[in-house]
Amino acid sequence: MRYLIGIDAGNTSSKVVLFDELGEIISSSSTSSMRFERRADKLEEFDLSVLWNLISDCIKRVIDNSGVDSKDIKGIGVTSFGNGLVFLGKDGEIIAPGVFSNDYRANNIIELYDKEGSLDKINNIVKGDLFAGEPGPLLRWYKEYDIPTYEKIESILMFKDYIMYKLTGEFATDLNCFGGSFMVDLETGEYSKELMQLYGIEDLWHALPKLAKKPTDVIGYITPKSSEETGLNEGTPVVAGMMDILSCLVGSGGTDDDVYTLIAGSWCINETHSNRIIEGASSNMPYINEGEYLNCSYTGSSGSNYEWFNKILGDRAKNIASEQGRSHYKVLDEMIEKINPAKAKVFYSPFIAQPSIHQNAKANFINIGLNTTYEELVYSLAEGTGFIHKQHVDFLRDANLPLKEIRLTGGTSKSKTWNKLFANILQSPIVGVDCEETGALGAAIVAGIGSGVYKGYNDAKNKAVKLLDPIYPDEKRKKLYERRFKEWQSINKAMESYWDVRGKF
Repeated sequence: MRYLIGIDAGNTSSKVVLFDELGEIISSSSTSSMRFERRADKLEEFDLSVLWNLISDCIKRVIDNSGVDSKDIKGIGVTSFGNGLVFLGKDGEIIAPGVFSNDYRANNIIELYDKEGSLDKINNIVKGDLFAGEPGPLLRWYKEYDIPTYEKIESILMFKDYIMYKLTGEFATDLNCFGGSFMVDLETGEYSKELMQLYGIEDLWHALPKLAKKPTDVIGYITPKSSEETGLNEGTPVVAGMMDILSCLVGSGGTDDDVYTLIAGSWCINETHSNRIIEGASSNMPYINEGEYLNCSYTGSSGSNYEWFNKILGDRAKNIASEQGRSHYKVLDEMIEKINPAKAKVFYSPFIAQPSIHQNAKANFINIGLNTTYEELVYSLAEGTGFIHKQHVDFLRDANLPLKEIRLTGGTSKSKTWNKLFANILQSPIVGVDCEETGALGAAIVAGIGSGVYKGYNDAKNKAVKLLDPIYPDEKRKKLYERRFKEWQSINKAMESYWDVRGKF
């Protein structure tokens, strides 16, 4: 039996998963949180040395606990969130903390680009909508406000690229990740000196990493040093990998033309692929095949709303669960199912994080009264999360991107209650994946293709991706949810005038 490792590096924790070639999880390990105390407002950072120590320890544990000979591990793939930033100095020295994609220190840089007249030009080159948490604005921020650090930059990397660097000693990235982070001219698939000039960072051209054109391209091999630190066999190939949203699509087998992949995790990601650049999309990024694009519509909040609720308002469900010896998520699911949507009065706007439908948007409950119950709040939160996904799915549908079924991934996808709710709201069959780690599986699949374990994506899908039975929408509730969705939209539309004013406070 041959084995593959997929590393899914997240902005809260990271996972290392060892799969066999049939997609079965043999061993896995996850890190603790890599966040540390903010140095200032709007900063969201991580410690690079801590990151590597945590990841290398996880790799070692996974191998040790599996009983697998490291020589039988044929390839390694890494995926992570897009955007954010890692930059290194001479000889790979750490010169500053890494930056998460939800860091908004560069909001004023976006305003600067707009005033300079460069913002529209940038968006035209990258075929997306630039926001503050992407490398270009972040690097310009350092140039404007932290010149000593800026002048030391010798290598620009993304989150996953730093892990690959520590594994192989190579400064490399992939087209999907850097293209999806608006560092590549999407029409040429190459770095653009014009784009670097528009960002105002053309003096960092030398710091751009080697650009792999396919996620399956081998960018390097396990070095003696990383072998010692991780237990991996020296010389094991490491492939270029890709952004986590594409990795989830691959790991869920969503490579057919009429399948959408939705990630209901920290972000609200809605994606499919085509041979077209879709105007107005959140991003159009390079796909697994040349000449095709991953068409994305997203906001920065989905399952994160549920996490916030459970942290701040989840005590009642947790107490009931504790008394009954059950998971509090099961209790919450039962609360959701108790609510008749035809009689529901409360609405929830799920804008707990940016980017969102408005730069100043925040989450809120609407129509709370003296008789509002805890169960109604739970239901409205789940429904509101489904509605923001519907807004994005409708955008993709309206762009004439065909939809036969949806692959739902992310934390909430593990709940049948949420799957049924999403099916009814989206009026589409929902197909889950029988794998707890679809992102890591996608990374392992591209490692398997790059190392010759699989002949290609179809071969990998047939062997390693196992789907659950579809959950179909209730046609009787179609008009009900359409009506409630329109009301939800009208509430958010009415909030825009307040959000406009709030930005001036």
